[in-house]
Amino acid sequence: MQNQNNFSYTGGICCPHCESSHVKLRNYGKKTGGTIGAVAGTAAGVSSAVGGAEIGAAVGLMAELVGSLFGAIIGGLIGGTAGCAAGARLGEVVD
Repeated sequence: MQNQNNFSYTGGICCPHCESSHVKLRNYGKKTGGTIGAVAGTAAGVSSAVGGAEIGAAVGLMAELVGSLFGAIIGGLIGGTAGCAAGARLGEVVD
């Protein structure tokens, strides 16, 4: 429920200074945690996929190299998504 001043009525949450129930949640911890988690997850996903690319390059087949490149991209996307979800969940606890 929102009023015309763009404040949301949050059941049970109040301002620690004036104890008003007209507070607006900003979710700074959730946003920051999501961003940090996405960056860390992407880095972890890409680095683990690059290890697979090195093994593929050692074999010497072009198909292995292309497959490893796509693996690095997919690994980065999956790692970034998982890291973002975990970071956002942790940031939500901080908020």
